[in-house]
Amino acid sequence: MPKFFLKWKAKRRQKKFLKEFADALDAMARLLQAGMPMSEAIAMTSREFEGPLKEEMLRIYDNQKIGVSIGEAALMMARRVPLPEVHMFATALQIQSETGSSLSEVLYNLSNVIRSRFRLRRKVQALSSEAKSSAAIIGCLPLLVMLALYLARPEYIGLLFTKPTGKIMLWGSSIWMSFGVLMMRQMINFRI
Repeated sequence: MPKFFLKWKAKRRQKKFLKEFADALDAMARLLQAGMPMSEAIAMTSREFEGPLKEEMLRIYDNQKIGVSIGEAALMMARRVPLPEVHMFATALQIQSETGSSLSEVLYNLSNVIRSRFRLRRKVQALSSEAKSSAAIIGCLPLLVMLALYLARPEYIGLLFTKPTGKIMLWGSSIWMSFGVLMMRQMINFRI
């Protein structure tokens, strides 16, 4: 149970981080185009945004102040926040620190990629919502039929709970229904 709780908290934190990350990249790109150095752009971003994004940008800035290169500090952030977008950001900073390429253009492109992925994710959720509701109805239907039968004729459904063959049939049907629900869940669960 604690493992699932920690996974849930980590996913929630990553969603909050990613929600503001595209805007932060745009802000950094604008600051870079205005002539500000990357370390100051990161510091300004940490002051402007809230939540996990602020914490991570502050860590990058603090690491840079004690002598760690910005690229290495971003790679450390990518280990703490294991998202593909953060890895792309860290790689861009690493490459920029080694080659001196145009970082503002890379940050703009990365923010566009993040926004495109958000749009795609929302579209997939909208398209799969019908299948999710159908799966929920199919999964609950046997329980509703059993309840209706119990209310109408308790002696009919009572055989499932009192006779040994009824118990075997009840267990078998519940196992097969569980397999069916898991299969439907796997068919509906899309990874983007």
